[in-house]
Amino acid sequence: MSHYDVIIIGGGITGTAIAHELSKYEIKTGLLERGTDIGIGATKGNGGVVHQGYDPKPGSLKAKINVEGANMYPRLSKELGFGMINPGLFVIGFGEADLEVLKYKRDNGIKNGVKGLEIISAEQMRKKEPHLAPNVTQGLYSPTTTVVDTFEVAIAFAENAKDNGVDIFTNQKVLSIDKNKSGFVIKTKNAAFNCDYIVNAAGNHADEVAKLLDIYEYEIKPRHGDLMVLDKDLSFKPNTVMFPVPSPESKGIACIPTIHGNTIIGSTATMLDDKEDVVNYRHGIQELIDGVHRILPELETNRVIRTFAGLRPVVINNNNDFFIAESQTVKGFIHVAGIQSPGVASAPAIGEHVRDLLANAGLSLKNKLSYNPYREKKVVFNQLTIEEQDKLIQSNPAYGKIVCRCETVTEGEIVDAIHGVIGAHTFDAIKRRTRAGMGRCQSGFCQYKVLSIIARELAIPVDQVLLEDLGTELLRGKVKTGEA
Repeated sequence: MSHYDVIIIGGGITGTAIAHELSKYEIKTGLLERGTDIGIGATKGNGGVVHQGYDPKPGSLKAKINVEGANMYPRLSKELGFGMINPGLFVIGFGEADLEVLKYKRDNGIKNGVKGLEIISAEQMRKKEPHLAPNVTQGLYSPTTTVVDTFEVAIAFAENAKDNGVDIFTNQKVLSIDKNKSGFVIKTKNAAFNCDYIVNAAGNHADEVAKLLDIYEYEIKPRHGDLMVLDKDLSFKPNTVMFPVPSPESKGIACIPTIHGNTIIGSTATMLDDKEDVVNYRHGIQELIDGVHRILPELETNRVIRTFAGLRPVVINNNNDFFIAESQTVKGFIHVAGIQSPGVASAPAIGEHVRDLLANAGLSLKNKLSYNPYREKKVVFNQLTIEEQDKLIQSNPAYGKIVCRCETVTEGEIVDAIHGVIGAHTFDAIKRRTRAGMGRCQSGFCQYKVLSIIARELAIPVDQVLLEDLGTELLRGKVKTGEA
């Protein structure tokens, strides 16, 4: 049984950000993810907005961490090679009552340390967004708001952490935790791990993990959100992240330009009891359509290519704040719970905050002299010049074989992903890393080609290739037999 200084439970953007931070120190760190890949829980059900921090209550933990984390993204994007755009953000008002809310949000943000916030007129907003609804009166403008691909950020954190010595384990759902004089013993279905400290970043299941040690310090309820993705080919595309004036429960239905050229509409906000309910609901999709048309009446919501849903973990009776602290009853057990919006923006700073909690709990942290902050940038064929593409194909003909026509993804990129630092061994894992299957046809043309490449590279039968979770084989045996 391997011994670790720290075990992180949960491989979403929060857990991987913590792993990335702890990889800077001379400690042995492991990360356990219950799923088949990194970032397949709350992280993948996200619009990718890096909120700058106008929303959280001043003085709250969320406010502090939100602003610190958002400010780290430009540096991290360069170091870790993930994409980021800076479209800015409008919080849109529709009358005098909304103006008072916008002023409150502006003052909130200024107190939290957000730069550049200002109230602007509808005429000023229409210079960037000429298709705004005619009854828009004014808005709060956040010029520094950025957008990322949350899958890509989580994978970048995890890969850099692994390159710097962190052990990443998937398919490791935690079944039991015991504490004895020598630390914690964590058992999964097929393995056991010993460690001195546990960081519980298990998202919607964090309270269940805590209960394995008889810790009952909070309760999590999931907040369900429907989202939808529009085709890249629209008569007009929004240039800015746009939200209506928010409610206490939600920032409202947003229109979000993505780093890949699509537009995301999201999300609804419905409290549930079921922590596995990530299906879409008709009333939720209609709420998305009605909500975005309130802002952009002419947006072509009939150009939907995908709908999906996510669950945001909410700690009940915690003033809508994050719950990040050492357990009051079990020393060495660090809670990282209730990381709902703005969890993406906050993730890098959560890593630093957890580092400090571990140090205060007694963990000795010595800088790792061999630490490398940089991650090798992945080949993205459709972003290369013709000359660069030709040179790449000459070096490896697999880059000349287009597998996904919608997103121009090559066989070479898929093979790279399969054999990457954290290998992509399912269809959806390939999709997240390469975008094969994320285009207009939603894998209608490329799915079997991708399956064949995965099967070939992993030396397994094609009917053993998974969509995502265990038991989700895409093929169920042969329809015909005989030689081709």
